[in-house]
Amino acid sequence: MASAAYESLVGWRYLLTPKRRPKALYIGLGLLGFGLLIVALAAYLQTGSGASVSIFGNAAVGAQTLLAVGGVISALGGCVSLFGALYCFMTVFSAFSTFMITIGVAEVILVLGVMNGFQGDLRQKIINTNAHVLIQPAEGSQWLEDYNSVSASVRSVEDVTGVSPLLRTEVMLKSPTSIKAIALLGVDTENIGETSQFPQQLLGGCLDVLIDPEVRCEHWMLSQAKSLRPIGQERGALKLGAVDTEPSDPSKGEADMAFPAPRSKSRVPPALILGKELHRSLGSWPGEVVNIISPMGDLGPDGPIPRSRPFHVAGKFQSGFLEFDARLAYAGIRSVQKFVGVGDVASAIQVKVSDIESARLVRDKIRRQHPTLRVSDWQDRNRNLFSALKLEKIAMFLVLTINILLAAFSIASTLVMTIMERKKEIAILMAMGSNKSSIVRIFLSQGAFTGVVGSLLGTTIGLSLGLALVKLGLPLNTEVYYIDAIPVDIRAVDVISIILVAMLVSVVSTIYPARIAAGLKPVEGLSAE
Repeated sequence: MASAAYESLVGWRYLLTPKRRPKALYIGLGLLGFGLLIVALAAYLQTGSGASVSIFGNAAVGAQTLLAVGGVISALGGCVSLFGALYCFMTVFSAFSTFMITIGVAEVILVLGVMNGFQGDLRQKIINTNAHVLIQPAEGSQWLEDYNSVSASVRSVEDVTGVSPLLRTEVMLKSPTSIKAIALLGVDTENIGETSQFPQQLLGGCLDVLIDPEVRCEHWMLSQAKSLRPIGQERGALKLGAVDTEPSDPSKGEADMAFPAPRSKSRVPPALILGKELHRSLGSWPGEVVNIISPMGDLGPDGPIPRSRPFHVAGKFQSGFLEFDARLAYAGIRSVQKFVGVGDVASAIQVKVSDIESARLVRDKIRRQHPTLRVSDWQDRNRNLFSALKLEKIAMFLVLTINILLAAFSIASTLVMTIMERKKEIAILMAMGSNKSSIVRIFLSQGAFTGVVGSLLGTTIGLSLGLALVKLGLPLNTEVYYIDAIPVDIRAVDVISIILVAMLVSVVSTIYPARIAAGLKPVEGLSAE
């Protein structure tokens, strides 16, 4: 043990320098401070113009340019400061090798943390809109006719916290200005909140309107159409009569409607709640009547006749997932059943479990309980998406590890230079009795020292930046990126894996130089000038 300690002392001693060179550190700190001042100025200009601070947002071009320039200068200053701090007590080659490992480890930790954050955010949005477990009819069947009894039996399964029927059909939605292919979801308003975050995702409207189309949600309709005449109120919503399309008389103090709705000549059409992006692309307004068209209609003399029925726009929702917000529309399950022309049936049953990680166990229990039905969990339904994300994460890890491999080449070249400069010292050690394995351990200790210092510094920097992003957030323009800030999720298994890879690469890179040093003959070393 004493011999190993001595060899380690000899190894890392030649990586250090007795002369302090703080000039690079001072230059780096100056660049860092200057860059932060530019970032602060850009943030001040953005907030002063009334816009929130965001990266790649819709602020003024000058403020965005300043923010980008300040960020680049700050990053450059941080790198120069790190190298300058290492150069204060290490040789230039050793400092560069340690700097490369530090940057590589910090970069991999931060990038994988951001990728984990995006994956977790995407998974959460999918789960909030779709159920943890989905029960569908048996092969060859289109509808669940006994969905009520199936729902009752599924509720008794352990870890099941919510059950809700669903009737889904693919239709065309036609407005006066546009037509879109959408998925129409008929839901039971009494228990949809048990399996989905749909009630919390509402931006306008309320669930009551899916039960009674004549109900108008107060915070949705009254802010848009003040000429609606309330004739009753129930469950926190207003029940409105016919909509008056005649322009109001300013002398009577009534405000004009922003968008006139058609006069109700008969029963109000069923209600429809659209996704935010779908609502915007259609350009619809509250109360507007749209047509839902299904190709699965009745047979006529010339073939199938598409089925069409009017609905009125009664609200909008935002799930945070663009594909859902652009293609989904919700209606009451009874209204969809009448539109499709079927009886009291459902196309699926949504099931929510207490823990999403136990969804597969609940799926297996339901399969044993109902062997004829098709039962899948959220991982089954999104296997391709999450497999692609996992493969992308692995590929990114391998690509970013190239930086650590470059540091390994730097370590190898540093040790080769050390061998060329220290031939006499190596020869003297061998003449004093040091064997080849002792020389090898000396150089292995140098690589291990560089790997340990670089890994610890890189882990510290990566975790610090990740924590700063979690606490402060990196704001983004939600209209472009559909998220308000970059999500970060740094996992312990990733950090440990990165540290082990960095240490392994650092040690392996010293094997070749160590073998060269061990093969050096004492006579050749002592005769070297």
